[in-house]
Amino acid sequence: MHAWKVWALALYFPAAALAQADISLKVGAHTYQASGQGECKSAPRASIYNIPAALTSVSHRAGTNSLNLSLWQPTDGKPAMLSLSVTTGGKTYLVDTVRDKKGSGKVVRENLTIVLDAVAASGEKITGKIQCRSLGAIQAEGG
Repeated sequence: MHAWKVWALALYFPAAALAQADISLKVGAHTYQASGQGECKSAPRASIYNIPAALTSVSHRAGTNSLNLSLWQPTDGKPAMLSLSVTTGGKTYLVDTVRDKKGSGKVVRENLTIVLDAVAASGEKITGKIQCRSLGAIQAEGG
């Protein structure tokens, strides 16, 4: 690709949306280690099922491994809710504390660091840290 095309793409697609992410998770007997391109986004004013909340989302894919996390932090001080899907070692591990109640867990976000301590619906522990280098904006959806 020509340098001018890369420059034009950089102007059109902000770098914050495709931020570098360092991921270090223990998922059951497997390790999910990644450092590189990921997607880290945030919306300080969002809502989930009519509950006002800040939203942080992280996604990453490398080969057969993938991670998708949505972290909802209610503005009324209630516990954070998460939806997490991690695929590693040929298996997908799910945690959803928002509505479907698959698995359980706690997530803490402090600035650009997200710390996970969860149990997948299938019983495996998921622990570790996601470090985003920056956060892009989330586009509003729904009604």
